[in-house]
Amino acid sequence: MPLLQYRPRRLSSSVGFALVVTLGLCQTPSAWALIEGGEGNAPVTDPGWPAGAAAVFNTVHRVAWWEGPPLGGGEWHSECRGDAAAFNEVLAAFAKIDAPKKRLVVHDGVGKSFWLNPNREEAKREAAAVDWTFAVWQPDRRAMLRRLPADLRPRGDKDDSPVPQIDLYAGGHVPWADVKVPAGIEVIDRRLEAHGFELTDGVVLDGKVVDLASQQPIAAMMELQLVEPQPKGGYKYTKVATATADKSGRWVLKTAPAGWHRIIIAAEGYVPRIAGYGQYDSEPQWIAYETGLSRPAKVSGTVTDDAGRPLADAEVRLGDVTAEGSGVYESPTGYELKTDAQGRFQSDQLPLGKATVWVNKPGYCRPGLGLPIELPAKDIALKMMQAAALKVTVDFEAVQRPAGYIVNISPEGGDVVGSWGGSGNINADNFLKFEQIPPGKYVLHGRPNPGSDKQQTDSVTVDLRGGKTTEITLHAK
Repeated sequence: MPLLQYRPRRLSSSVGFALVVTLGLCQTPSAWALIEGGEGNAPVTDPGWPAGAAAVFNTVHRVAWWEGPPLGGGEWHSECRGDAAAFNEVLAAFAKIDAPKKRLVVHDGVGKSFWLNPNREEAKREAAAVDWTFAVWQPDRRAMLRRLPADLRPRGDKDDSPVPQIDLYAGGHVPWADVKVPAGIEVIDRRLEAHGFELTDGVVLDGKVVDLASQQPIAAMMELQLVEPQPKGGYKYTKVATATADKSGRWVLKTAPAGWHRIIIAAEGYVPRIAGYGQYDSEPQWIAYETGLSRPAKVSGTVTDDAGRPLADAEVRLGDVTAEGSGVYESPTGYELKTDAQGRFQSDQLPLGKATVWVNKPGYCRPGLGLPIELPAKDIALKMMQAAALKVTVDFEAVQRPAGYIVNISPEGGDVVGSWGGSGNINADNFLKFEQIPPGKYVLHGRPNPGSDKQQTDSVTVDLRGGKTTEITLHAK
C-alpha cells in the first residue's frame, strides 16, 4: 500500500487535524477519518478498549496520546517517559489486559513522539523523546476496517486480529537488563546485539527474499531509494544503496543513510515489489524486511462504450493487488495501463493473486464499484457510458455572499455503496461544475460553509443525461 506521510497542522493541545477523503465518484472507493490527540496524562475516556487497557493507556507517565489511522480511526497510541521502575509497573498492568495476545517490542535508541513532533523536526527531537509507547485497538473499529479495500486496510497479524503492543526504546531511561517481563507477554527483541550486530553499525536493514509459491530462497537484489516529495506534487525516487541476497535469500545493509526511503526487491523472472518504507535518522536500529516475490501473471482486456465501440486512451488501474498468502503486493511503478486504438490493454507484470479493476476516461464513466478479478486474467470486458456534467450557479441576490459556500449532490433515493455523490465549494464566480457523473436523477442543495440548516437552499432534483451538460441555479437563503 502507498505510504501516507503524516504532516498535520497542529490546532491545539487537545484537538488534532482532520483528513477527509471523499469516495464513490464513479468507481472511486469512500472513507473519512479524524486523527486527534493531546499532551499530558489527563485520563482519556475508554472508547471500548479490551478490559485493562485503560490503566496502561492512562498512566501518569504519559506525555502525549493520539488516535488514528487516517482511514477509519480506532488505533490509540499512548506515548510515555519514565525509568525502569515506572516501566515495570506499567508492564505489570499490561500483562492483565484481557486479550489473547500481548506483545512487547524492544528497540535500540530513543523513542520519538508522533504527537509532539509529527514532522520529525531536528530542533524538537530532544523535547519529543519518549521511552515507550503503547498501542491498542478498538476491536469494533478494527472489524469495520476489514471491509475497506485491501490496499487501504491497516496491516497486522496473519489472522488480522488487533494485538495490544508496547514498544520499549532501551537507549533511553529504561535499560533492557532492568526490565522484568511478566508471564504471558510475547517479546520481540529488535536490538542490534540480539541479531549479531553492534551499535556502531547504525541503522541496519536485514532482509530475506523467498519465492511465494515454493517458499524457497531467491538471490534477489535490494535497492534503497530516497523518497523526495516534489513541490508540484508527486515524488522523486533516487537510488542511494543496493545489496544482493545470497543463496539463502538474505541481504544486509549497514549504516543506512538518514531520510525517508523505500525498499525495492527485484529478481529475474519475478514481479518487482516494494518491501517497505522507512524514515531513518542517527538512532541505531535493526529493521527486518521479509519479502516474497511472485512469478508474473498476465492480464488483458478491452474497454468499449455502451454501443460496443472501442475506447482509446482509457486509463485502466488495478487496485487491491494482493498475492496469495502475502497480502498487498505494491509495485514500484504502479499498476496503471492505457488502452490502444482498439481499446485493448495488457500487462505481464502482475503477481499471481487478486486485484480490482478501475477504469477512467474523460467524458465517460463506469458506474459502481471496481471489478474484482483473479490473476492471471484475460479478455476482461469493461463497458463505459457517456458521462453527464452539471454546472451549478448560486444566486446571492437575497443574501450577502459568505466567504465559503458548498454545494452537495446525492443520487435520488439517498447515498448507497457504489453510488455517485459528493460536494464542492463554489468559485469566485459563484459556480461549481461537476463532471464524470453517471446519468440519472440527483438531488442537490447548497449552504454556507460553515453555516446552519436554516441557510440551506431548497433541494432541487435534476435528471442528468450522458454526453450533456445541465445548468441550474440555486437561490441562497
